[in-house]
Amino acid sequence: MRPPRIFNLMLTAFALVIVLGISGMVISFWLVTRWSDPAQIRWMEAEMAAREQAARLASYYQQTGSWRGVERQLGPLPQGFGDIEGTVSLLDANGRVVAGRRRPFMVRGNEAVRRIPITVGDQQVGTLVISVVDTDEAFPVGSFNRRPLLLGMLGAGAGLMAILLGMAAVFSRRISAPLRQISAAAHAIADGDHSSRVQPANVRELAELAESFNRMAAALQQADQQRRQLTADIAHELRTPLSIIKGRLEGLQDGVYEADAEQIETLLAEVALLERLINDLHLLALADAGQLPLYREIVAPVMLVNEAVRSFAQSAAERDIRLTASTADDLPDIEVDPQRIAQVLGNLISNALRHTPAGGMVSVTVAAEPNGVIFRVSDTGPGIAPADLPHIFDRFYRADRARTRSSGGAGLGLAIARRLVEAHGGQIWAESELGRGTTVSFRLPVRLDVLATKLGQLVTTSSEK
Repeated sequence: MRPPRIFNLMLTAFALVIVLGISGMVISFWLVTRWSDPAQIRWMEAEMAAREQAARLASYYQQTGSWRGVERQLGPLPQGFGDIEGTVSLLDANGRVVAGRRRPFMVRGNEAVRRIPITVGDQQVGTLVISVVDTDEAFPVGSFNRRPLLLGMLGAGAGLMAILLGMAAVFSRRISAPLRQISAAAHAIADGDHSSRVQPANVRELAELAESFNRMAAALQQADQQRRQLTADIAHELRTPLSIIKGRLEGLQDGVYEADAEQIETLLAEVALLERLINDLHLLALADAGQLPLYREIVAPVMLVNEAVRSFAQSAAERDIRLTASTADDLPDIEVDPQRIAQVLGNLISNALRHTPAGGMVSVTVAAEPNGVIFRVSDTGPGIAPADLPHIFDRFYRADRARTRSSGGAGLGLAIARRLVEAHGGQIWAESELGRGTTVSFRLPVRLDVLATKLGQLVTTSSEK
């Protein structure tokens, strides 16, 4: 059984709320009219009229200062009692009858008496006493007809229900339509159409959901394009050495080449290149999966820089490039995998030497920062165009398209460097200006206990001075 649509659920919820609200009103009305005493209702109506007469008598006393001549103001029963058998009397502040019935007020049989005080300011100046016979025949006041009021309430409730259901349908559609659009776009992406996008809705939460969905779709589209490009690049990079190896072997088989040391050396070079490419791809795959093993040790950054510079000194001399190292004093030790960081420095120095012309300079520096230790590899090469700079850490990306695989590498060195630095919890970035060279920097965090020890040593040294 398929679950209901959100439009139907919301419309049903609105309808239930409306029906329950109107039902509650009708039930409350029925209970009030069912449990109310008709006699009490009639007395309430009659007392309201009697209190109006008491207010007029209070005004009379305030004007005259006494009850003299009040008989003309008293009159019969107040309006509202109808043709009822009864009398009206006025008592002064001492309880003496000053107008109306003179005999004592004693309830007899079904006779009912109401006493209404008359006050002027904060002083009671008299009492209005009303005596009536309380029977249905003698006191048919305000017979209560429930039917018109009930029909009116039902009619108003039906009209209100129609209006609210219409509004509920509009609001429910405004909420369900964007959700249906997102659902359709999700199905399209699942079927392989990564270009599917949704329009922002008028509801804030749904607009945020649509924006998040579009960002996800854009990321999936970019990842799919990168996957396709990666597959094509891998095929291209593997095809070249394999083609060379196959051609050489076929030449040896056909007798075109002799199986001498030169041919074997050429084949081994291509095999080594192919092996290095496969190892690089395997390393990137492990880093992407978070399964790259790191064997951390506490090492000095100066040692890493000096060893990296020493290993490339001969290559720099052959290219007529000056390779220098500069390290700051009192650098804190870092906990890293020394072989992986040496690989990062090796990739950066190798790229710098490859792009620096003869007579240029490559410098490697390391310094301490509040957030860790920062390494920099700078060259005096031609620099990188601003359009290429954001992509130099992508796989198989070459800023100089003219470079071949043999002279420019496979385009994996900087991608591997980024993954290795990020695996250590660091960041890597590049800064470049055309005609003025490039600087690639990466920052590695320092362990808190190592940093605390270093700070303690600095404080002790400064206090001794």
